[in-house]
Amino acid sequence: MKKDHLAFLVAGLAFGFLLGFGLFRAIDSRPGREGTATASEEEIPSPAGPAAPTQTVGDGSGAPMMAEINALKDRVQKDPSDVQAWTRLANLFQDAGMYAPAIEIYQRAIKLSPNDANLLTDVGICYQETKQFDLALAHLERAQKADPSNWQSLYNIVVVAGLQLKKFDQADAALAKLEKIRPDAPNLAQLRKALAKAR
Repeated sequence: MKKDHLAFLVAGLAFGFLLGFGLFRAIDSRPGREGTATASEEEIPSPAGPAAPTQTVGDGSGAPMMAEINALKDRVQKDPSDVQAWTRLANLFQDAGMYAPAIEIYQRAIKLSPNDANLLTDVGICYQETKQFDLALAHLERAQKADPSNWQSLYNIVVVAGLQLKKFDQADAALAKLEKIRPDAPNLAQLRKALAKAR
């Protein structure tokens, strides 16, 4: 991608982020990156992966986040191989519930770090949120192959395979492994009940 096209893409995403930030602040119900948004009481929240250490919400005006986006934009323009900058930028969009641009940016990071289980899990969650369940499951499975101890990918495999795609054998296997490696995972009891109800 040419530098001017990249700059236009990131600037457009940043502008869209500012427009959506106020709406996000008004409707966001996610308790944080350890738990996630619920579209309804019937749905199970899925873990959004590990929190970015520099995550800031700011004063509600969006100015601190916009400044960070601009700084990240400068970093990737100067060094398109800066996987940390791409990841942080994608995390900001995912946290704001702007999943389509987050997917595009995560994919840039994944090209640079194809076996990063956290990146694969986060983009899988974004695909899940946009109801692209086959792509979600494929990325979550890749995350598990890259790091079998990544509990967030297992949790989301149960959600996608069992609750959305009705692939109960795959969901059961993921749930059994999740219960073994992370028995204290958030919302695990609700996930078990939801999977039983979905059958």
